[in-house]
Amino acid sequence: MKKYYGIELLRFFTSVSIILYHYRLFFEPFNTLSSKNFSSTVHKLPFNSVLEVFYINGIFGVPVFYAISGFVFSFVYLSPLKKTYYKEFFINRFARLYPLHFLTLIIVLLLQYISLINFDSFQFNLINDFYHFALQIFFISAWGFEEGHSFNSPIWSVSVEIAIYVIFFFLINTIKKYRTYFVFLVVILLSVIGKHYDFHKLFLDCARLFFSGVLVFYLCNEKKYLFFLCIGSVLLVIFSFIGSFKLFIFCPALLMFFVTIEETLEKNKIKSIFKNLGNLTYSLYLIHVPLQIFIVLLVGYFNISESLFLSPLFFILYFIITFLLAYCSFTYYEFPLNNSIRRKLKKH
Repeated sequence: MKKYYGIELLRFFTSVSIILYHYRLFFEPFNTLSSKNFSSTVHKLPFNSVLEVFYINGIFGVPVFYAISGFVFSFVYLSPLKKTYYKEFFINRFARLYPLHFLTLIIVLLLQYISLINFDSFQFNLINDFYHFALQIFFISAWGFEEGHSFNSPIWSVSVEIAIYVIFFFLINTIKKYRTYFVFLVVILLSVIGKHYDFHKLFLDCARLFFSGVLVFYLCNEKKYLFFLCIGSVLLVIFSFIGSFKLFIFCPALLMFFVTIEETLEKNKIKSIFKNLGNLTYSLYLIHVPLQIFIVLLVGYFNISESLFLSPLFFILYFIITFLLAYCSFTYYEFPLNNSIRRKLKKH
C-alpha cells in the first residue's frame, strides 16, 4: 500500500511537540517533589530560545494529529473499490491501539502506587482510583464520565478520537457517494455547532478536525492542482497566525502542505527515515509520561537535585531514552502483537 511519507514526518513532529509540552511535568505543580514552579522556570529550560514555543504551545500537536487521522483513514478506507466491514474495521483499530494502551496503563498504575507508598502522593495531579482505572480500561477516559485526567493521561485524546472513528465508519458509504460535497457540508455543520454551542467541545473539535483531514484528502486527490494547493496551504498557515490564532485553519493547512510536498520526496532513503519516524508516533505518545514518572521517583528516592531537569545534557539523554524505548516498543511489542491479534481475531 502507498504511504504518504510527508504525513509520517508530520505525525512524528506532533508527538515530539507534545513531549516537549509535557516537559513541564518535571516541575511543580505537577511533580509533587519539586520546589521549582514551571511558570517561573520555563525561561530556564534547556534550549529555551528555540523550544519555548513548544514548551508553551506544544499541546497543539493533538489537534494537528486529529486532522492527520482524518486524512489517513480516508486514504485507507475511502477507495471506491474497497468494501469496509464492521469486524475488520474495529479489529484493526483494537489491534493497533489497545495493546500499548493496556501495557502503559499497568506501568503507570504500579509507578503511581510506588510514589504513594514512598512519597505519600501521586505524581502529575492525576486521579488514580478504581473508577478512573475502569474508564481507562474501556478506553472512555475522556467521554465526560471522568473528573479529570488519570493514569497515563495522554490517552485522553485517543479516547475522544475513538468515538469519531465510529461515526466515520457509519458514514463511509455516504462519504464515498457524495465525496467532497458531503465532507464540506459536515465540516461547515460542525463549525456552526462548535461556534454556537459548547456541548461536548472535545468531541466537536476532534470531529471538525478529523473531517477537515478527510476534506484535505479529497482536495489533494486532484493531482493537477497540487502546486496551487501547496501555495494555498502556506498562505493559510500564515493567515492562521494573523490576529487571534485560527486553529481550525492552521491544522488542515499544515496537513495539506505536508501532503502536497509528497511528490518532492524522491530518495528512498529519505522515505525510509520518514516512515520509521512515523512508526514511533504512538509509542512516543504513550511512553513518555510513564518514563517521566519513573525519572521523578528516581530523583526523589536518591535525593538528586531537581536542577537536573534544567540541564541540556539531561534533556538530550531523556529524549534519546524516550526514542529508544519507543523504537523497542514498536519493533518488539506493538508491531508483532498488532499482527498477531489481527490474524487471530479475523480468523475467528
